[in-house]
Amino acid sequence: MKSLLHLIKHARFTPVDVSLLIPFASLLYILMEWLFIITKTSFISTGSIFEKLSVLFNGSGILALAAVLLSGLFIILYYILNAKTGRAVIRILLCFVPALLLAATVLLLVDNITYTAFKYGVVSTKGIVRTLYLIGFVLVTLGLMYPVFKWSRSIEKSRRKLSQKKKLQFPLILGLIVLICAFLPVALNPFFKNTLAQPDAEIGIEKLPNIILLTGDALNSTKLSLYGSDKDTTPFLRQLAESSLVAENNFSNAQGTIGSTTSILTGKYPADTRILASTDILKGDDAYQHLPGILKSYGYYTVQLNFTYYADAYRINFQDAFIEANGESPVSNRIQASLATLLPTNNYYFMREVYSRISDRLEHLFYIKKMSNPFLQVTESPEKFNDQEKLDYLFKLIDEGKQPIFVHIHWMGTHGPKYYPTRQVFSEGLSTTTQGKYVDSFYLDSILDFDGAVQQLFTGLQSRGLWDESVLVVGSDHTQRWTIARVPLLIHFPNDEHAGQVVENTQNMDIAPTLLNYLDIPQPAWMPGQTLYEPLDADRQIFLVAIPDSSRDPKTNAIVYPPFLAPFYQFGKATLISCDHYYTINFLKQTYNDAKVQGYNSICKTPPPTREEAFKLIISYLQKYGFNTTSLNSIEHDN
Repeated sequence: MKSLLHLIKHARFTPVDVSLLIPFASLLYILMEWLFIITKTSFISTGSIFEKLSVLFNGSGILALAAVLLSGLFIILYYILNAKTGRAVIRILLCFVPALLLAATVLLLVDNITYTAFKYGVVSTKGIVRTLYLIGFVLVTLGLMYPVFKWSRSIEKSRRKLSQKKKLQFPLILGLIVLICAFLPVALNPFFKNTLAQPDAEIGIEKLPNIILLTGDALNSTKLSLYGSDKDTTPFLRQLAESSLVAENNFSNAQGTIGSTTSILTGKYPADTRILASTDILKGDDAYQHLPGILKSYGYYTVQLNFTYYADAYRINFQDAFIEANGESPVSNRIQASLATLLPTNNYYFMREVYSRISDRLEHLFYIKKMSNPFLQVTESPEKFNDQEKLDYLFKLIDEGKQPIFVHIHWMGTHGPKYYPTRQVFSEGLSTTTQGKYVDSFYLDSILDFDGAVQQLFTGLQSRGLWDESVLVVGSDHTQRWTIARVPLLIHFPNDEHAGQVVENTQNMDIAPTLLNYLDIPQPAWMPGQTLYEPLDADRQIFLVAIPDSSRDPKTNAIVYPPFLAPFYQFGKATLISCDHYYTINFLKQTYNDAKVQGYNSICKTPPPTREEAFKLIISYLQKYGFNTTSLNSIEHDN
């Protein structure tokens, strides 16, 4: 109590003196986060030094400006109050702002070190340990108020000797630097305005159909009875196939959810957008050139019901695409939407990452929301994903009149390594709690659940009289365990239009052009796919890419990926699929392999390319999208 009274008695500095500390505390906080992010694989890994420095100073300016504005209430109260004690208390409360910034810096530094060294951090805490972390953070914050108080007094003593004019110079110069750092990148942002062209043609269809894109995670066509499996995993899809377009030999363009779903929604190759790993984001024109953006401009209510980690539209930086995406919307988070519009892509995503890292930890420590590990949640999920909520929410939107609607639903129930089916047919008698990884019987039951979801969509739309006013697309992002194999693709058009089998090779990138063609919307030049119900070349070539092969840490058993290095960075392999053959170049291992596609369901009308021809085609493909392929010249490819 005596020390508190002593502080109050000697708190003679002004709010300006405390505020001068805020930019420096902000710079330290942002610098530590910047060093952490640029030294690991991230969205800015391939950026220039200028881009990286821009992120650092812009982030510092934004945080300093926000912190000063937050202090504004205290500053106003300070000048309203006349009582000495009241002003002294306000001074001390002002010290809380830089102290909190410093405490947050300490928390993140400690968390980075403990998690890197021992795989234990804030996310790992529970029970009494979680409470102890909370108490520790509060004590550190309060403890840091004392040095902040002393520094403020030192500043006040130094400024006291200056003339009134000189007293104003430093705060004004510092304030100007903060404003320049915060707003200069906004002024220089070439993508300040939406670059997506507005509709230049009218749609020939009188009434726009609803479009429902349902993708199941990691589905192998060979496991679906729709494609001839002797286990009846898809009884409803088999029935629906009679009145639908079914691609018999369809392939993904990326071995991974983020790369594949992005290629589906943009209609672009992952090699073009550079979207493949979980750290990648759309940049420049790519952020605005996509199917949902086009449909939105024609009046569609665009929605994504996906999984927050790795495949979320906002995390990937789809701009002006979805009105709602996984519980977020530009309306519900205006600050985030404004920053996304104003700032260059790297700067915005850096601030988003900085905010997410500290808010997740503080919400966890203060028992507001439990923090989850996104990587483990996807790769080692210990519990069932709640996909049913997605279907329920879709019909809620439809019943509210949100039509025509374009919705992308990504079904996670078929995602390994463990499965939690709602009913056990093929895994009858086995326990879901003690199952191993990638147990086939559980996988088959999860596919049966997926088939049930398609039936729910049919029943829900039919009962509302919307079945013949809707397009249903059923597909998958990639194969189970990322093998080179076929993935399902079925499209049901209103009134059973375009029903039949497509036996030529098709790809997920064909979905967007097919939908645009059906709606009589011009296909953009940047969308290289083809319409599935129009004639396709018999020797059509499909390109597929994948991240480098992972391994297991022998100590922690955690999945480890090799560092992303130039010139291919996150791209580890490129594959050409031609008829029933595939050819793969592994960039890191410097190997080249070829084999037949298992379960291929057609007869090749032309012979596949030779190994040398296929190798050259892959090299040309990579060069077309700006990759330096010199390092691949030494790979044996002519035998």
